[in-house]
Formats: sequence, structure tokens, C-alpha cells
Amino acid sequence: MENRRNSEDKVTQINKVIENYFNTHTDKDWIPVKDIMQDLITAGVFVKDNKKGLPLRKVLRALDKEKNLDAIPCVHAERTETAIYWYLLRKGTEFPENEAITTVSKKEKSKEIRENSDEYYILDLCDEILMEKASRKHTFSFLFGDMHKKGKTRTKLPLAAFYETANLVIEFSDKQNKTKEHLEKLDVMTVSGITRGEQIIKYNQRRKDVLEKKDINLIEINYASFECDDNKNLSREKDKDVRLLRSILKQYIK
Repeated sequence: MENRRNSEDKVTQINKVIENYFNTHTDKDWIPVKDIMQDLITAGVFVKDNKKGLPLRKVLRALDKEKNLDAIPCVHAERTETAIYWYLLRKGTEFPENEAITTVSKKEKSKEIRENSDEYYILDLCDEILMEKASRKHTFSFLFGDMHKKGKTRTKLPLAAFYETANLVIEFSDKQNKTKEHLEKLDVMTVSGITRGEQIIKYNQRRKDVLEKKDINLIEINYASFECDDNKNLSREKDKDVRLLRSILKQYIK
């Protein structure tokens, strides 16, 4: 009950800040949510910004999941097949169809998709539980893939997350909801003379072996351990997910 009341209070504060923004910025009819973050921080709604509006996007995602976006009447969601782009719209005006989203670069789109992924959702929770910000897509100077085609260079193998204080790497098992396009890519031959699918298995084992030799802890998280929807995506029941992760990470919690 208290959590719900706090959430409702935050939404009320957000609405006040949005109303004040459009009252004082009469030349603006719509803005991306990141543009109002400084006003929200000044008003004490959030302590700090992160990833250009992520704290507010998290609130919007939660309301969207509860089918309660109307709680913030000025919000406008531009939905694509892979992501949602959030905007704030002045009351009584209409959002220019596709105008803003076409200005988003491929890099920004990829970042939005990544930040909204189940992997990042789980790692955000791990950051909270371990009280440490992970280095995501971390690489070590001693962990490489196979030689490139010319046999002179190799690429460092990325890891999902590394927590330096806990000396802990977190990796994820593959999801079971792969698209046909993704499955076809697994059959493509690599310069190593094996398929992409075989290479993934090989590299996963190499990660385990090298990390063990370096005395670096490794936990592999299985998406199937969490509650999922019909599309095998996480249902994102935060309280349940935190309890499960605390059990998985118990020996590393301070």
C-alpha cells in the first residue's frame, strides 16, 4: 500500500512539473522526455538523471504495463516493433506523426532497445542488490575470440556485466524465443571454419575456462527462472524478481 501511495505521489509531482514546463516554454508543443529531467530533479522528483531520461522512462514503462498511462495525460508513446519512444505533449495539441522518431539515429535506437531489454532490466536490479554499478559489455585484456581472417588480430570477448567489488561476472543463457532470422544466422560459417552457432558454444566455454583460471567468479542467469509471458519475455514482476536475484546473488551481497 505504501509503495503504491509513493508511486501515486511521484506521478502527481511529475504532472505538476510537466504543466509548469509547458506554461513557461510557450514555444514548445512537444519534447522528448529527457528534456524535462533537469526540471524533475530540481523539483525533487528524482535525485539525478541517468541515460538521458531513464528514471522517467522507468515510471512510464511501469504505468504502461499497468495500462495506466492516462495517469500522466501529457505523455505520448511512439511504438515500433522493437521499442517505445516517449514524448511529452502540450494539452490540446497533436503529436506530429512520425516527425520526431525519424530524427533518432540508429545508434540512439539501438541504445533504447538495449536499455529496454530483459538483460538490462535484470542487471539494473543486480546493481541495486549489489549496491554497485556494473561495467556492462565488459572486456578483459586476457579474454579473446579466435584469430581474424588475416591471422594477426583478435577481438576481446564481451561479458554481460562485471562487478569489480564482488569480483563477479554475470552472463545470461540464450533465450528460447529466437526469430527465424536469428536462427538462420546461427548456420552462417565463420572464419574459424565453424558455424556461428558452434562458435557461440565455443566462446561461452572459453569464457568459463578463462575466468576460472583468473579466479573471477561467474554466475549464469537463466531467463527461464523468471516469470515470462507467452512470448518468453520477462513479465517484470519486480518484487518477485528481486527475491529470486537475492537468492542467486546471496554470497555476494554486502
